[in-house]
Amino acid sequence: MGIFPGTQYYLEEAIDHGKENGAKALIVLIDTPGGMLQTTQKMVQDILNAPFPIFVYIYPSGASAISAGVFITLSAHIAAMAPGTSIGAAHPVTGGGGDIKGDMRKKVEEITTAMMRSIADERGRNVEWAEKAVKESASLTEKEALEEGVIDVIASNIDELLSKVKGKKIKVQGKEVILKDLSSLPRKEIKPSFRTKVLNTFANPTMLGILFLIATTGIVAELYHPGAILPGVIGIIALLLFLVSVQVVPVNSGALLLLLVGAALIIAELFVPSGILGVGGVISIILGTIYLVNKKIEPGMSIDWGLFLPILVLVVGVLLLVLYMFIRSRSVRKLTGKEGLVGRKGEVLDEVSEKEGKILVEGEIWKAVAKDGPIKRGESVEVVAIKEGMVLEVKRSES
Repeated sequence: MGIFPGTQYYLEEAIDHGKENGAKALIVLIDTPGGMLQTTQKMVQDILNAPFPIFVYIYPSGASAISAGVFITLSAHIAAMAPGTSIGAAHPVTGGGGDIKGDMRKKVEEITTAMMRSIADERGRNVEWAEKAVKESASLTEKEALEEGVIDVIASNIDELLSKVKGKKIKVQGKEVILKDLSSLPRKEIKPSFRTKVLNTFANPTMLGILFLIATTGIVAELYHPGAILPGVIGIIALLLFLVSVQVVPVNSGALLLLLVGAALIIAELFVPSGILGVGGVISIILGTIYLVNKKIEPGMSIDWGLFLPILVLVVGVLLLVLYMFIRSRSVRKLTGKEGLVGRKGEVLDEVSEKEGKILVEGEIWKAVAKDGPIKRGESVEVVAIKEGMVLEVKRSES
């Protein structure tokens, strides 16, 4: 599991549950490729300040604690590994696994190195190796980690872990504690809440970009083809998930504004068809997505382009196709004139008066004026003429 905001909420929920129920210890099973630095810092703080012992256990065999996982493991009151596991490679990288470029690389390396030294020193672990894990991406097997003083115990399962830590001295909130026999105590698995599951799935930069693309595509499709319902529902759900997730992922306000402007331009194309607004909106969304993550807060985090790019190309292609078909449809309407629209039946969307209104005809929204007095929303109308500026003159439909 990657270390993202949902992971931190999961840990907080488990600690809170332990407080409420008088837990004697919390065992955190970990197998992670890493994740967000800001989230890692919060999780480390939660563990260092926990009111009861927290065991971080790299489990099962074959698991590893890479990058952010090293910080979390070393911050535990008891750090444990199962046979056949590994720990290390904490050098900061981007969300896609690439190197951080330029001056930011040195800055992030210095911050993470200091953080790692501080954690190792606080828990009495090997500070020298902890620093190497960041600067040189040093890694260890479980046996090497025990020999180097990076972890406290190797255990094949939880029963063995609890048996081996009996009598060990640790510090909990600054006070020395001798661990008693915990193996006979009842255990309870804390499962993630619905909120945590949602955040685990969507609260990362790549999913934020995907959610916004889905939201824009769904809402635009609904506006261009009113009554389809499904695209609109999907778009609104994606937008709500985006708004929830964006609260816990550090984003650039400027990039967020670009996304919103892009969506607004595409929607504006519906009312002022030209093609320029739509293309401008697509470009704005692409730029907003690229610069979405706030690098000052989360310097190593970025979009996973291997996953995101195919979806971006697909969505942009769909949006451009929809825009093209819409503009072409409007052009055909202009060419056909009265022969194409006069006599057509439609429905009033916004009350039509002698000055203004909107109607839906053949799946398209048109400006309209009433020939014989106001016509209320929902009433059926018939096109009787086309006024200057492609405004339709309508009357109540008799059928």
